[in-house]
Order: sequence, then structure tokens, then C-alpha cells
Amino acid sequence: MSYAEAVAELEAILAQLQEVPADIDQLHARVARAEQLITACRSKLRGVEDELAKLRATTEN
Repeated sequence: MSYAEAVAELEAILAQLQEVPADIDQLHARVARAEQLITACRSKLRGVEDELAKLRATTEN
């Protein structure tokens, strides 16, 4: 899943949480999925930060 796809799904989950009263099972499932997506996005961002740091290190030397 791409970063953009994960963000889009997170936005959809947020919209669902704001619009539709959910039962506890739906709420739990949505929150759990949101946590998975947030973890994936953070991981992708850290990967990009690492790559940028490597590029900076090679261009500074």
C-alpha cells in the first residue's frame, strides 16, 4: 500500500467516525485499522528521512 493510499483510507475512517454512530465492534475495528495505517505511514516517512540523511551525507563529503 502506498503512503497516499494509506492517508486516503485514514481520511475515510475519520469521516466515518465523524458521521455515523458506530457500535463498539465497528468502532474498535476502525480504530485498530487506523492504528495500522498510522504505523505504516510513520514507517514510510522514517524510510524517506533515512534516505535523505544518506543523500545529504554523500553530498557533503
